[in-house]
Amino acid sequence: MSFSSSIKKDLCALVTEDKGGWRAELSAVIASSAKITVDEKEQMTLHLTTENPAVAGRVFKTIKGLYGVTAKVSILRTKKFKDHRAYHLAIEDFEAAERILKDTRILRRNDQGQCFFASEVPKLFTSKQVLIKSYLRGAFLGCGSITNPERNYHLELVSRQRHYLASVAELFAHYDIKGSLIKRKASYVLYIKESESITGFLGVIGAHKALLEIENIRIVKEMRNDVNRQVNCETANMNKTAAAAFEQLDNIRYIKERVGLHKLPRNLRQMAEVRLSYPDLTIKELGQKLDPPVGKSGVYHRLKKLNEMAAELRVQNGDKL
Repeated sequence: MSFSSSIKKDLCALVTEDKGGWRAELSAVIASSAKITVDEKEQMTLHLTTENPAVAGRVFKTIKGLYGVTAKVSILRTKKFKDHRAYHLAIEDFEAAERILKDTRILRRNDQGQCFFASEVPKLFTSKQVLIKSYLRGAFLGCGSITNPERNYHLELVSRQRHYLASVAELFAHYDIKGSLIKRKASYVLYIKESESITGFLGVIGAHKALLEIENIRIVKEMRNDVNRQVNCETANMNKTAAAAFEQLDNIRYIKERVGLHKLPRNLRQMAEVRLSYPDLTIKELGQKLDPPVGKSGVYHRLKKLNEMAAELRVQNGDKL
């Protein structure tokens, strides 16, 4: 079972005694994913198709509980759904379909009595927090999906109605959720990329199990990234130290070959001999080998002088630096 399917299954197990919440959720499911057909007599039928059996079951029970209407259920296998099953719910009773659409504020009439379908979130379901949360839950059940957070963070709602998704995005502002709206082929996508906004959205719609799972994954990822950064930093420092040591040894050997270490001042001669004898030691360890011992800054200074001396000798002798 995919991560999205698992979340929707958990959401469909949620129970609320608030009738308004059930109605808000159903309104969002219908608005985001249902198909409404109208014949020449303006008689309507309501159809909803979903791959998720839990969503199909929840919609069936909600319609039955709120309106006493039994939806006709069928199972489909089509090329569109590949080898997966699709669950189709239909309300073919015209009066029942119209009653449901009116009650969920999807079907409205203008001043001339003509019917039209709302293209935004009904104001009725934006009046209370509990209704907003239920509506957003319904929108996710109807047209939402989320990628496995082990790979990346991405939650989206997909619809052919740009204006509808824009009105859903306005609800995000109630909870500081950052969403972006784009067009993808013939559809529009309202997506969330930031992990904080995704967990915020899941918390709003009641998907607390998924929220905790994502938080755990995020913590593990951050720890892993911290370890990787530390390892990379240490590796870079080791490479830098090794390169510096190689340059120092090469310069000291050049000085020894050209003028001899015995002609160097005592402090530089001792430094050169210790570096040649202990090519793998760190700067601090080299300082401890000197007599008397010298700190890191003292060792750096002496090695720098040896490097400068080697560079001058190479110029004098016409050798490549």
